[in-house]
Amino acid sequence: MSLAGLRITFSPLALRETTERPFPESRHRSKRIHKKLIKRFGGEFRKVPCMWRTPYGIVAHPSYKAALLQATNSVTQEPSTA
Repeated sequence: MSLAGLRITFSPLALRETTERPFPESRHRSKRIHKKLIKRFGGEFRKVPCMWRTPYGIVAHPSYKAALLQATNSVTQEPSTA
């Protein structure tokens, strides 16, 4: 799939970290407990879907697929003149 000449690749790894934490920050938490919390919650910060541009095209999270398909269809369709 392409949009404006850029190739679009969908990857579930297209995630970015937010500043929001799934568990509260603590200065007095041991490294062992911190490691267990990271393992349980999947990281220190929440991850949200995103898109980024590379020299070869665009990498997007699959959650953007419907919106990008609609955008490419609206770009490729010619307005009808009646």
